Amino acid sequence: MAELINTFSWSVSASRDFDECRRKRYLARYAMWNGWKDQATDIQRAAYRLSKMENRFILQGNAVEMAVIWAIRQQQEGKAVTMDQAYAVAARPFLNQCWKESSKKMWKSNPKKFCCLQEHYYPEHNTQPESEMTARMIDEIKQCLSNFIQEGLPRFKGIEEAQEVKIATVDSGDPESFQFEGLKIYAIPDYVYKKDDQIHIHDWKSGNPRPFHNDQMALYSLWANVKHNAPVGNIHVHLEYLLSGTVQSAVLTKNEFQKISRLIRCSVAEMAEYLVDGDIRKNKPLPQEDWEMAADIYACKRCKFFELCKPELGNI
Repeated sequence: MAELINTFSWSVSASRDFDECRRKRYLARYAMWNGWKDQATDIQRAAYRLSKMENRFILQGNAVEMAVIWAIRQQQEGKAVTMDQAYAVAARPFLNQCWKESSKKMWKSNPKKFCCLQEHYYPEHNTQPESEMTARMIDEIKQCLSNFIQEGLPRFKGIEEAQEVKIATVDSGDPESFQFEGLKIYAIPDYVYKKDDQIHIHDWKSGNPRPFHNDQMALYSLWANVKHNAPVGNIHVHLEYLLSGTVQSAVLTKNEFQKISRLIRCSVAEMAEYLVDGDIRKNKPLPQEDWEMAADIYACKRCKFFELCKPELGNI
């Protein structure tokens, strides 16, 4: 098997990590590299393991997405579905499996295969009782699914699986990406389909609106334009906030395409300052101590890499 090369790449989430904490970007992209190998150092192995960690909000979003796709597949087969069915068949088994893997620390044998939740790994950082946390998570998932089946699902009636654009995920190997000015850009929309000469991009959110969501949708539009040759005016983006049952739909303009392009260039230029000779082609990081930690150290308690930075944080 060919040796994996740590090539430079960019995504909205990587940009957010970098802006929040330079050290977090270093640990997530460089310190963890080769951490899966038998000869890995303790730091490499720990950083790799922690990089696979999720939290209850990610778990909630994944459960909702699985149930939404299941409901769409049922509709495509001409079957009626209810919220209770979507939760029982698609969401609940996934939640139970992940919770079991995390609580039993099955990830110790294979952090890539088994789920590890921050709430279990750092219980001292989670002040909410587990019973309350799980009850709220289940309630919010059911609310998301209820809103989708009542308001969202009918909008997909008539869309066949053959019209869908297949999206590569982490589970399938290298996630969905495209080339932009010689750079590898990761863009992983939840659901995409073509209708006539139009392309529709949907992203389901199980939480509240966040400013970076608009950057995500702009990036997905750029992905559709570059990778699928979709004209700017033919790309429709739909931010689906399932918890509230609201949808933000738009057709991005050339100005917004230029804005996301500038964001990528500026972010990449800042990241390059932390590489040897500023060379993103070689992608060799400066020493760990050159990657500053977050200004707000209390944000560190929300970070999955907390244990690696704890010696430098003191008693917080």
